[in-house]
Amino acid sequence: MLVYKVIKQRFTPTQELCSMMETFRQMVNECIRIGLDNNISTLKKFSSNHYHNLKKYDIQSYYKLTAMSQACGRLSQMKRSIREGKFPKSPYVQKPFLVSCYGFKISGMFQSQ
Repeated sequence: MLVYKVIKQRFTPTQELCSMMETFRQMVNECIRIGLDNNISTLKKFSSNHYHNLKKYDIQSYYKLTAMSQACGRLSQMKRSIREGKFPKSPYVQKPFLVSCYGFKISGMFQSQ
């Protein structure tokens, strides 16, 4: 069994963060569109063929990789659901969101000795 740790935090995002979240949503949706058009659901195939399509987004490159990963995950899940005879919902993202696996700094924490 895989265990994931999820932390839900309540906060009011700044305008800059809201803009970044909307950009990320648009990138994920574009990646989903490209994946559906080209029947791609693996990250390796997608990133090698279509990474250049995300140049127009003014955001750090690791967010582009994360957007591709999110899109591929949604496409893979959709394909799996279809194979199982289910009717999946649209894989497109409706609400702004942001996922990051890199670049976190925790301030105010100290290490006890």
